Amino acid sequence: MTGYPSAEDYIKAVQRPDLVFDRPELTGARFDVHPMLGIPVPASGSTAVVFRATVGGTAQALRFFTREDASTQQRYTALNAWFTERGLTDDVASCRWVNDAILVNGRRWPMVQMEWVDGHPLDQHVEDLVQTGDRVALGKLAYSWRDLLRRTQGAQFAHGDLQHGNVLVDTDSRLRLVDFDSSWIVPFTGFPPPSEGGHRNYQPENRVWGPWMDTFPGLVIYLSLLALARDPKQWEQLNDGENLLFGHQDYLPPHRTEAWSWVERLHDPEVDQLAARLRACCAPSWTATGDLEELIAAPVPWWTRTVTHPSVGPAAGTPVGAPVGTPPAPGPGSTTAPPWPRRQPDPQPAGRPGPQPTGPSGWWQQQPGPRTGPAQPAPTQPTAPPPAAARPIPSRPAPARAGGMGGPARTAGLYLAAMVAATVVWAVALALIAVLLHLAGLPPAAGSIIAALVALVPALMVFRRVVRRRRRRPPGKTP
Repeated sequence: MTGYPSAEDYIKAVQRPDLVFDRPELTGARFDVHPMLGIPVPASGSTAVVFRATVGGTAQALRFFTREDASTQQRYTALNAWFTERGLTDDVASCRWVNDAILVNGRRWPMVQMEWVDGHPLDQHVEDLVQTGDRVALGKLAYSWRDLLRRTQGAQFAHGDLQHGNVLVDTDSRLRLVDFDSSWIVPFTGFPPPSEGGHRNYQPENRVWGPWMDTFPGLVIYLSLLALARDPKQWEQLNDGENLLFGHQDYLPPHRTEAWSWVERLHDPEVDQLAARLRACCAPSWTATGDLEELIAAPVPWWTRTVTHPSVGPAAGTPVGAPVGTPPAPGPGSTTAPPWPRRQPDPQPAGRPGPQPTGPSGWWQQQPGPRTGPAQPAPTQPTAPPPAAARPIPSRPAPARAGGMGGPARTAGLYLAAMVAATVVWAVALALIAVLLHLAGLPPAAGSIIAALVALVPALMVFRRVVRRRRRRPPGKTP
């Protein structure tokens, strides 16, 4: 067998650590199990699965690959040394490659043993802050993110897949990065890029693997956090479980999606500047050539600036019935300045004539007093056409909110509902598979074990789907 094991293969294997591991510290590992299913359930990604286990009394994240092209020992060894050398150990989860770590399907496979970070993924942490309406904490989180990018890019490290699932917020509110399969450091210069290209909701179309590939997703996350700090209410409308606020479709012209419209309606100068920069970065010809700080400090192209929407109502003091754009009538005692004020001649010393014009003089050079020749009408300032009424951008109604329900309570209810649904599916699948195995002639004991394991597959799929669907639904909104 040449293909890497599947997630189900690893789930079966880690239930007997004494048989599948040969390292003493791993044979006694205790894997966290699902409270209802009673088996280890990993976090699954596109290239690997991650289990939480206690190894030698310390919580660890054990990462097993499901694809052959995911990563190599040389990459992780070089990355671990770079983190230590450049002082990034507080910003990343430490990692160590372990060759021939686990026995699955008659063959040994590698593993990445990582520090377990107690905390929440970035999107879950943001959701908790949104539910409590903590705008101050959201603002601090935005600036903490910018500081993190300043340190990592200054250390010549590029993560390569910055997205909500690869950024953890620990119990001390520090941001920590995980999953380095797509990362770049100076020793990787000239190497072919990894197969993993990053989450599409955080990457531009023409991303180049290299030192500045974190600039675009760094700006996306920074703008999203800062905008939510100004107005957290739009989170439930724009977050779909696979993004923060912006998605892949928002990076395509003409940039008139709901996310862009909401950002414009904030009318916040700092947010407007960042939004204009993000628009510029969405151009097909744009490629990152510097870090996030350099991008933020660069001039904003005029064509990307956020459009302001002037008020379409009449100005104060406009008579009723006057068309929009008509200037208000002057009040009592007010004076109206001439539209083109004439420049008065400079005073000349007594007895010394002023300079004489050598050609025909313009009206602005003529002295007041009687003129010879036909009178010339005074020039008047052209009247600007009245501005067209701006069409307001339709906005979605604010979602209903569950009264008094905070983030932890909603999260607990979400997972409880998902577990109930998954348990029902597991029980039904177990019964059906057991009947099929009985008809196939398998002994009842063996058939029950196989049926229980196979039934986990649809149950886990339902669990994940219910969690995603309920996370996308605004709290208090019925299905």
